[in-house]
Amino acid sequence: MKLRTYEAALSRKENLVQVKAAMRLIERIGGSVQIAPATATGMTLVVLTLPETHRPEDILPGLPFFPV
Repeated sequence: MKLRTYEAALSRKENLVQVKAAMRLIERIGGSVQIAPATATGMTLVVLTLPETHRPEDILPGLPFFPV
């Protein structure tokens, strides 16, 4: 299974809550999530790895994930 990696820099707390709530689903489909500590400006880097059959908008609609 091929994997693709995406990143998003999030600043809103509710967006991080949405990512954390989806972690089990992401892991069940063979993906992973890494959440870096927040920066001094309040930005949090989220790295999302998904099987190529799934896209970030399928699981986390509305969040600004970009392929890396």
